[in-house]
Amino acid sequence: MASTPDAHVTVAGDRNVRLPVPLPADHGYETATVEESFRCSTGDRIAERWSGLAVGPLLFDADTPEETTHVQVEGADGFTVCVPIGSTLDGVLAFEGSGRNVESEPRFAAPGISGTRTVKGVRRIVPVTLDPGDHPEQWEDFNIDTAADE
Repeated sequence: MASTPDAHVTVAGDRNVRLPVPLPADHGYETATVEESFRCSTGDRIAERWSGLAVGPLLFDADTPEETTHVQVEGADGFTVCVPIGSTLDGVLAFEGSGRNVESEPRFAAPGISGTRTVKGVRRIVPVTLDPGDHPEQWEDFNIDTAADE
């Protein structure tokens, strides 16, 4: 999928971080690699190494509130998952998977996150604080027909 003019990823916090897509070579952010493969909904095994921007430092740069328990990750198509902060901190916004460019970049990938919960074409990362009785599923949206790219 080709990027659209002015495509970007917003990492929300007290100081929003806005990243252009595609990412310029001199982006200045910490990079990381996650070793994780999963089976896609098509049945194909997808990547074993995801390389891109480390999500933890991006959340730190955005001044994510200390009480954050989960993070919403939203794609350009509106597909949104709500992931525990611990899993998110070890994740990446991948621009490369197993040495090849990622389709619909960037893709959110993290250790222990199943293929159905990775997000293609990430456009927003939003910290949320859930109370003990709250369910993360209430913060998710798998209906891609209602997408709104900011």
